[in-house]
Amino acid sequence: MADDYLQSFTVAGFIQTTHFIGKGGSAEVWKAFNMLTGSPLALKTKAIPAGTDVPPADLAHEAGIYKLLRGAREGFPSIHWSGVDKDQFVIAMDLLGPNLQSLKYVCRGSFSLRTVCMLAEQMITRLQFIHSKGIISGDVKPHNFAMGIGSKARIVQLFDFGQAAFFVDPATNEHIPFRGGRLSGGTVRYVSVAAHLGHEISRRDDLESLLYVLAELFHGELPWTTESDLLRTAQMKAGKEFQDFLSQSLPEFRAYHAHCASLSYGQAPDYALLKDLFRKRMTTESWQYDWRFDWEDGTALERGTLVPEDYVFDLRFVQRVGLDPQ
Repeated sequence: MADDYLQSFTVAGFIQTTHFIGKGGSAEVWKAFNMLTGSPLALKTKAIPAGTDVPPADLAHEAGIYKLLRGAREGFPSIHWSGVDKDQFVIAMDLLGPNLQSLKYVCRGSFSLRTVCMLAEQMITRLQFIHSKGIISGDVKPHNFAMGIGSKARIVQLFDFGQAAFFVDPATNEHIPFRGGRLSGGTVRYVSVAAHLGHEISRRDDLESLLYVLAELFHGELPWTTESDLLRTAQMKAGKEFQDFLSQSLPEFRAYHAHCASLSYGQAPDYALLKDLFRKRMTTESWQYDWRFDWEDGTALERGTLVPEDYVFDLRFVQRVGLDPQ
């Protein structure tokens, strides 16, 4: 279906869908609104298998994760309703704005250092909060961070917990033990080296994935962006290719990577240390935390943005493509 495909149905007697947005994994995502308040919503739905009344385990699990995150001051979509409606399981949540992958495209492939520093502050904080609840994301990527809308338009929202897992055993309240032979989840470009190796992942792996995300947002791509071989991708992350990449990158990224590499399995990361790396850079550059990102003001970008007023036309940015004389 196209993004603007109109289709309307009612959920739980007070939620009305208006548009099909697309697919998220095996679920469908819809634009909707609360008929009692008029507030915009997003729905994530998944059909219940025929001949059973058992809701899909993955979507029910995700709904449970969102409930555990209700105490957050900001940075996560609120859940307005979840449960079985007719022949499908539904999660109704706040409608969010564009994700960071889409905004990277608007900014012509990369963000300025100032925007990356401000994003890092919020993104590390989001991971710190879910970790405080005994949860790891398992799928940290730019697609799963979106901006809010309205009064929350400058607040980074972490969403999509389809691959989230608990790293604390509820029976013992202890960190789950290390094990190998684990099937790797997450998105190949951003998963940690340990995930590639089939190791149990922990908090450090979420933060390692976030480093890859931040580096890609700043540089535009990673050394393995075009690599299709899984083993080769893992080797590049663990080997010389990424070390060479870091040596030519920001000192903040090198210090961040060094901290992640120093953590043993199950060891708590120093979130304050990681955030302070970017705070110090903001101070050094005399930048303010005004939360005006590049997509609002593209003057800090060499290329500008795709917004006509900010667009910079320069032959240096034109991709030269060979022409077939025939």
